[in-house]
Amino acid sequence: MKRLLAGMCTLGILAGSAGAVVSEMTPPPAEENTLVTTPAIDYTSSADVLYQLGLFQGIGYDTQGKPVYDLGARCTRAEAAVMLMRLLGLEEQAKTAPAAPFTDLKDWQKPAVNVLYQKGMISGASANKFEPEAPCTIEMYTTFMLRALGYSDKKGDFRYESAPVFGMQIGLADNFSCDIRDFRRDDAVQMSRMALDLKPKGAKNTLLMQLVNEGAVAKEKAEILYQENQKILEVLKKTDAAVPYAADVFASLIDHETGNTMSLQGSLVDHGTKAVLHGTLFVAMGKSYSVSQKVTVVRDSGGIFISPLGNRNYRDDQVAALLRETNLLSLVMSAVPARSLMGDVQVSGNTVIMPMAAGAAKLKFEETGALIERTLSMKLHNVSYNVSAKTTKSGTGIELFIPSNYWNFIQISHIG
Repeated sequence: MKRLLAGMCTLGILAGSAGAVVSEMTPPPAEENTLVTTPAIDYTSSADVLYQLGLFQGIGYDTQGKPVYDLGARCTRAEAAVMLMRLLGLEEQAKTAPAAPFTDLKDWQKPAVNVLYQKGMISGASANKFEPEAPCTIEMYTTFMLRALGYSDKKGDFRYESAPVFGMQIGLADNFSCDIRDFRRDDAVQMSRMALDLKPKGAKNTLLMQLVNEGAVAKEKAEILYQENQKILEVLKKTDAAVPYAADVFASLIDHETGNTMSLQGSLVDHGTKAVLHGTLFVAMGKSYSVSQKVTVVRDSGGIFISPLGNRNYRDDQVAALLRETNLLSLVMSAVPARSLMGDVQVSGNTVIMPMAAGAAKLKFEETGALIERTLSMKLHNVSYNVSAKTTKSGTGIELFIPSNYWNFIQISHIG
């Protein structure tokens, strides 16, 4: 199945919603959990931001003069080194840096590798080989980004093998933005974009403002990005103020290419830092088989987990693969969808509209600030997504709501 959509919020696990019932839940046994990671969308918008800031270059230009990023290609060790050099503001120093001892570098690769080697930021694959065309892993790239942010594995800030986990904890990466099994240029672009909004260790300003102050990025270009970020921050603040948020949720996806369909319905309680959904997962894998199972989905700082994901009557590995390859759980478990998918945020009264890739998301608030409705609809890479969550209040408390026509989104036929 194609690499599909995903995302993750630059500003950390999204604030939003929940109720006190979370504290009463007994977490499912660790061995029953399946960690769901979601491959990255084609992050052209993030690549555009980096390109405009002078921090990322494509592989050339198309017939209209627009840069070609080749985001689906593997990220190499050399490309990762170039990005680290730029995020450290070392491009000018790199032009005159003493040569590193590696004999397998192309001319365009030498400046970045040379300056980073001299500063102790990178090492080779051997004494005289850097292996610049070797794939860059998520551990390596996250380590590079953490070093750009002033963290040091040598000083014990984090460990190389668990760099992605540490990156998630500080808001550099999350379950939306990276495919941990198949790290590519789009993953690298999105993590680099997210790094710009973070403050380096011990710093008062973000990495982007640090680059502006050092003259590595033009101030007027950074200001445009800052204004876009402020719109998103306002949405996050409003969502954060709406907690706790409790709602019944219905979500579905239809893969028009494979015939695979999935729906998830249940009661969601979201505290912002942790969200829990108890519900039922329906899956039909083409014409081969279908599944209906009670599940618990948990989102916390470690990612999104679904438990149990196992049934002797079906191939649970195929269901897990479908969950990994789509972002349905990510879209359900966060009050605000992936930041990287957003266009210009539009606010009309108590309603917030967020244009997304091939669709839109809507948040509706009460006058009191409570989040009462959120919907999302999009079609991307031949997959249709629908998410609906609504909470209404009466004199007796919270009434949970599921759209009466939810079966119109998806139909599951039991096969055999």
